[in-house]
Amino acid sequence: MPILFFLCAMSLAVWGVSTDKLIAQADDKNLSEQRYWHLLMHAPQSESEIDDPVFFLSPNGKNDLASELKETIRRLNEDTNRSDGSPFCRFPARRAWIEAELNVSFGEGECREYETLVEKLDLQKVTLVFPSAHINSPASMFGHTFLRIDSSMESKLMSYAINYAAHTEETNGLLFAYKGLFGGYYGYYSMLPYYEKLKEYRDTETRDVWEYDLNLTRDEVMAMVRHIWELQRINSWYYFFDENCSYHMLWLTEVARPSVRLREHFFYYVIPPETVRAFEEEELVGAKHYRPSKRTKLLAYERHLSQQGIEAVHSLVDDRIEPGQVREMAIPEEERRYVLEAAAELVEYRYIEGKLSKDLYAKRYHSLLSERAALGMGKLLAMKEKPNPDIAHHAARINLSKGWLENRSPLMIGWRPALHDLGEDDTGHLSGAQIEFLDTLVGVEDSKMTLEKLTVLSLASIAPVSRFFKPFSWRMKTGWDREYGEDRLSFVTRVGAGAAVGNDDVYGYLLSEPEVRLGFDTDAGLGFSAGVGINWNGRMKTLVEAGHIFYIEASQRNRITLSHQWQLSPWGSMFGSYETYDQGKTEERIKAGINLYF
Repeated sequence: MPILFFLCAMSLAVWGVSTDKLIAQADDKNLSEQRYWHLLMHAPQSESEIDDPVFFLSPNGKNDLASELKETIRRLNEDTNRSDGSPFCRFPARRAWIEAELNVSFGEGECREYETLVEKLDLQKVTLVFPSAHINSPASMFGHTFLRIDSSMESKLMSYAINYAAHTEETNGLLFAYKGLFGGYYGYYSMLPYYEKLKEYRDTETRDVWEYDLNLTRDEVMAMVRHIWELQRINSWYYFFDENCSYHMLWLTEVARPSVRLREHFFYYVIPPETVRAFEEEELVGAKHYRPSKRTKLLAYERHLSQQGIEAVHSLVDDRIEPGQVREMAIPEEERRYVLEAAAELVEYRYIEGKLSKDLYAKRYHSLLSERAALGMGKLLAMKEKPNPDIAHHAARINLSKGWLENRSPLMIGWRPALHDLGEDDTGHLSGAQIEFLDTLVGVEDSKMTLEKLTVLSLASIAPVSRFFKPFSWRMKTGWDREYGEDRLSFVTRVGAGAAVGNDDVYGYLLSEPEVRLGFDTDAGLGFSAGVGINWNGRMKTLVEAGHIFYIEASQRNRITLSHQWQLSPWGSMFGSYETYDQGKTEERIKAGINLYF
């Protein structure tokens, strides 16, 4: 009898309202044109950006949103299969919205996998997470953003991260960046414990992490999770500039709160730091939190340790002394605690890098922590929090300046889509990092226009060597400029590497840079550059560089450049520069102007 009652109830739920009538109601309300249906379909206009046919119930669903809505209504209303894998269970976000819009119930189902996920998530709120750029990875120099679904647990490490990324095993960063520009990879959403993402970004890749608590209600978080479920194992083409990790987080947030217009903040690209700012401008952000990377922590220990303390850390990590011997060292007790803490951090870092076996790591790590515990409580390591990325200058730049060159003094107008160069204020950016695409500068004088510069791609990673880290620094550039004799345009490709010393405030570098030049005087040579970057208080940056290059055909060339920039706000800055070139003849060039960011 109970079974018969259940079947009758199911039949009433499923066939209580005819499919034709429901579709007619949807047509009358013009549901297929409503913004929320387009959000669920990831369709800015009439075509979905999702490329996986599994996501669509209609054969023409990707390009015909009306037919997809009709087929969704038909399947929800008529399908008797209501178990895992059925449209009823696969599309809870579509189902909830259609039921609310048509004031109908499609009944109950046996969606055990979905219900288990919701129970496991114990969803309460959502946090936007921004891992900063990875200084020695060109593919990661924009940073990254993903969402975290927070549970009621006090520790957020057990919460779940919602991520979108290209699916690839490519280890060549430049090749990854190239394929990412032109849609060479599929992108997928994934869900995994937050501590795993922290281990990947903060520890393995030594990237600082910022967390932005979003003020979404629990019902809005539930709407987001319903849609995330629909996107599991669904692919779409990944594009480095627009349909990237950050862009897909915008879709999820708009599904949760459709009154916000996050995607309208962007036109031709979506860059992770700008995403953070868009969330701020839409008044979605509450509290902010900073999680320093393992590298940042170790650099902080370096600043607090004496030379004897540094040597002790290395001896402990290399197993040349026992942790117990630290007690006998002639250093202050607080420094002994820092020595053991730093050694434990460095041992873990070496293990993550694959330089220690699991057994050896576990043994050393446990003995270091045990000895540290025996020394009792001490002062927490003082660590300066880095500037928040949301106060950095905007990515796109228009440049207006006046130039005084050897034989002319043009008005110069420049444009750069993204993102940052070594001469700009580093506040909110990774110090010593540069990434520029299509940086273009034209000169106007006497009603004539000349191309002064067109940088196709310019990257730099000035990573200072420290007592715990020994990274290499590198720089590359390809494009047209007028750095050469007689103010003529040349195409230049330059790639170099070297080393740097210093910190985020002041750093110096020395690079060896082979160069190939095409144009008025085709040649190749080997150059050397030395420079100093200074970040002053008040958001000012000074960059000084000297270089010398030996050419195969032409005579040797010397150059000196000096630039200073004052960042007035994220929207604008003032700058001046002086350059001198000597290749048989000395040329001087002066430039002053403003940068407008947007």
